[in-house]
Amino acid sequence: MPEAEKCPRCGEALVVHGSIFNAGFRPKGLKFFSLSFQLPEVPVPSEAAACAACGLVWTELNTATLQKKIHHLGNEEVKRQLGIGVNE
Repeated sequence: MPEAEKCPRCGEALVVHGSIFNAGFRPKGLKFFSLSFQLPEVPVPSEAAACAACGLVWTELNTATLQKKIHHLGNEEVKRQLGIGVNE
Protein backbone atom coordinates (compact mmCIF):
# COMPACT_ATOMS: atom_id res chain seq x y z
CA MET A 1 0.00 0.00 0.00
CA PRO A 2 1.47 3.41 -0.96
CA GLU A 3 2.24 5.87 1.80
CA ALA A 4 -0.47 8.52 2.23
CA GLU A 5 0.33 12.05 1.11
CA LYS A 6 1.18 14.29 4.07
CA CYS A 7 0.55 17.97 4.63
CA PRO A 8 3.72 20.08 4.19
CA ARG A 9 2.74 22.23 7.21
CA CYS A 10 1.51 19.85 9.91
CA GLY A 11 2.55 16.45 8.55
CA GLU A 12 -0.91 14.90 8.91
CA ALA A 13 -2.08 12.47 6.23
CA LEU A 14 -5.52 14.10 5.94
CA VAL A 15 -4.99 15.47 2.42
CA VAL A 16 -7.81 15.88 -0.07
CA HIS A 17 -7.44 17.00 -3.70
CA GLY A 18 -9.78 19.41 -5.43
CA SER A 19 -9.92 22.67 -7.41
CA ILE A 20 -9.40 26.38 -6.90
CA PHE A 21 -11.52 28.67 -9.07
CA ASN A 22 -10.45 31.92 -10.78
CA ALA A 23 -7.05 32.03 -9.13
CA GLY A 24 -4.01 34.10 -9.90
CA PHE A 25 -0.98 34.81 -7.71
CA ARG A 26 0.13 38.43 -7.38
CA PRO A 27 3.59 38.66 -5.80
CA LYS A 28 4.20 41.29 -3.14
CA GLY A 29 6.86 43.81 -4.04
CA LEU A 30 5.65 44.76 -7.50
CA LYS A 31 5.98 48.33 -8.71
CA PHE A 32 2.88 50.47 -8.25
CA PHE A 33 3.21 51.78 -11.80
CA SER A 34 4.72 50.15 -14.85
CA LEU A 35 4.63 50.92 -18.55
CA SER A 36 4.35 47.20 -19.21
CA PHE A 37 1.09 45.93 -20.67
CA GLN A 38 1.39 42.57 -18.93
CA LEU A 39 -0.87 41.66 -16.03
CA PRO A 40 0.89 41.27 -12.68
CA GLU A 41 -0.84 37.98 -11.79
CA VAL A 42 0.77 34.60 -12.40
CA PRO A 43 -1.84 32.02 -13.42
CA VAL A 44 -2.43 29.30 -10.84
CA PRO A 45 -3.69 25.94 -12.05
CA SER A 46 -7.07 24.93 -10.71
CA GLU A 47 -5.78 21.63 -9.30
CA ALA A 48 -4.96 21.93 -5.60
CA ALA A 49 -4.69 20.00 -2.36
CA ALA A 50 -5.95 20.85 1.12
CA CYS A 51 -5.25 19.52 4.61
CA ALA A 52 -8.33 18.65 6.64
CA ALA A 53 -6.25 18.94 9.85
CA CYS A 54 -4.75 22.45 9.61
CA GLY A 55 -6.51 24.06 6.62
CA LEU A 56 -3.46 24.63 4.44
CA VAL A 57 -4.30 24.75 0.72
CA TRP A 58 -1.50 24.32 -1.80
CA THR A 59 -0.80 24.10 -5.51
CA GLU A 60 2.13 25.04 -7.71
CA LEU A 61 2.67 27.51 -10.51
CA ASN A 62 5.10 27.93 -13.38
CA THR A 63 8.31 29.24 -11.80
CA ALA A 64 9.59 30.70 -15.09
CA THR A 65 6.44 32.82 -15.38
CA LEU A 66 6.75 33.97 -11.76
CA GLN A 67 10.40 34.95 -12.23
CA LYS A 68 9.60 36.78 -15.47
CA LYS A 69 6.86 38.81 -13.75
CA ILE A 70 9.21 39.74 -10.91
CA HIS A 71 12.01 40.57 -13.36
CA HIS A 72 9.78 42.94 -15.36
CA LEU A 73 7.43 44.28 -12.69
CA GLY A 74 9.21 43.76 -9.36
CA ASN A 75 10.60 46.59 -7.29
CA GLU A 76 14.32 46.67 -6.54
CA GLU A 77 13.90 45.23 -3.04
CA VAL A 78 12.13 42.06 -4.16
CA LYS A 79 14.51 41.61 -7.12
CA ARG A 80 17.50 41.90 -4.78
CA GLN A 81 15.90 39.53 -2.24
CA LEU A 82 15.37 36.87 -4.91
CA GLY A 83 18.48 37.57 -6.96
CA ILE A 84 16.45 38.27 -10.09
CA GLY A 85 17.85 40.74 -12.61
CA VAL A 86 20.31 42.31 -10.18
CA ASN A 87 23.36 42.00 -12.43
CA GLU A 88 21.87 43.57 -15.54
